[in-house]
Amino acid sequence: MCTCAMKLNRDSWTAPARSEPADRSLFRRENENQQPVTDHKASSHDLLDNHEKDLSANLLAGSGLDFSWIPVYNTKSTPQRMNGAKPYVDIPVKGGMEEFVEQPEGGEGSPAGASPEPMSDYSCEKPISMNKVTSGPFLGGLTMDSYYPDLAGRGYYNHPDTAGTFDTGSRAGANVQLYSVIPSPCSPDQFHLEQTVTRTRLRRNGVADPTEGQTFDDIAKSGRNASIPPFRHDFLGGGTAPLGYIISMADPPSVPVSATDIERNLDFVTSLVGPGGRKSVSWSLSTTVTGGAVTNNVVS
Repeated sequence: MCTCAMKLNRDSWTAPARSEPADRSLFRRENENQQPVTDHKASSHDLLDNHEKDLSANLLAGSGLDFSWIPVYNTKSTPQRMNGAKPYVDIPVKGGMEEFVEQPEGGEGSPAGASPEPMSDYSCEKPISMNKVTSGPFLGGLTMDSYYPDLAGRGYYNHPDTAGTFDTGSRAGANVQLYSVIPSPCSPDQFHLEQTVTRTRLRRNGVADPTEGQTFDDIAKSGRNASIPPFRHDFLGGGTAPLGYIISMADPPSVPVSATDIERNLDFVTSLVGPGGRKSVSWSLSTTVTGGAVTNNVVS
């Protein structure tokens, strides 16, 4: 529908003679308790201004646009208390401080991941893409504390609002954000996150750990609910994020920095799975601590 308006001559324009709606003051000239308008030029200007404002309001109200379908998700959660500790965990275990935390580390580079589907292939059966953020700000205004409020301020990581490697003095690792894009009209509830980790190399003081070479379901053994916040955060794309609907998680893998020599190489695969397919992104973390100092901490 064309919303073009004809330019009017304010000095010669005369308000149309029509009855006024009961609840509107537009086009009012006089009533039985008012004096007739004597300054035609001033009155027509006022009436034209009112008419233009009313026309804009009517066009907006009658546009038929409805934004009520956009879902709003609560991204706040109550931090969990932590009880006990478990070694050799990949995603930080809910309720415990581990010696080894195995989850993606940040390095140099921009968001990267699997190539998006061609536009013609977009559907609600599978994600468009899966990506990682290994440096720079997290997308969606989120931080590592958003995903792990129970770990905030406990020395698990540094610079929680920025992806990349860290050395806190007691732990070495990195912050990484992982996110997938789905078409915005689709229901996000039919998509779920998965992550595996392979401990390609895990040695302390040169001795191989029994789990070296094994692959684990990283999310399952963390004890965290990957379907809701705080572990999973959803938001609409735009700005620095791709267009579409974003489903995200994050990971702060780290090892202790101490007199114990540690060599650890991890390979991760993070996926978003839909009813008819998945998109995955792979990444690796290599961390070495020698003589109480971090000598290697790289993500790729």
